[in-house]
Amino acid sequence: MKMNWGTGLAIVLGLFIIGMGFVTYNAMNQRHDLVTTDYYQKELAYQGTIDATKNAEALGEECSFVINEHKVSLAFPSALENQKGELDLELYYPTMAERDFSLNKSDWNITTLDLPREKLASGKWIAKIHLQLGDKAYYFETETTLR
Repeated sequence: MKMNWGTGLAIVLGLFIIGMGFVTYNAMNQRHDLVTTDYYQKELAYQGTIDATKNAEALGEECSFVINEHKVSLAFPSALENQKGELDLELYYPTMAERDFSLNKSDWNITTLDLPREKLASGKWIAKIHLQLGDKAYYFETETTLR
């Protein structure tokens, strides 16, 4: 078989079409989990989160993960410790929505919060912390990677 420019062009176009088909097939089979299913309602109430974030920034300290060999905890700013409040904690695992979970505590004496280790898989975790102390709200967002 003699190779000329027409044959070469047909081979290149054929490989291009096969490659684009492969990329399209793989893109269509990817999972696209939303972070939350009620994102629209949460977006409408976002001004409260902005105000709570400003309150949290005024404390000068952040919430942080404390990771030991046998437990994972959330440490709160020292200015808030030993006060009573309501806690809403949402833990997100970005790569798999089935692992997300929430913790709620009402009339809670703010201390270091131990997290259930059996629910925390290896990988990246994002904690969204809503804390209500009387009429003042605080919002913290922190992340960590567990190994």
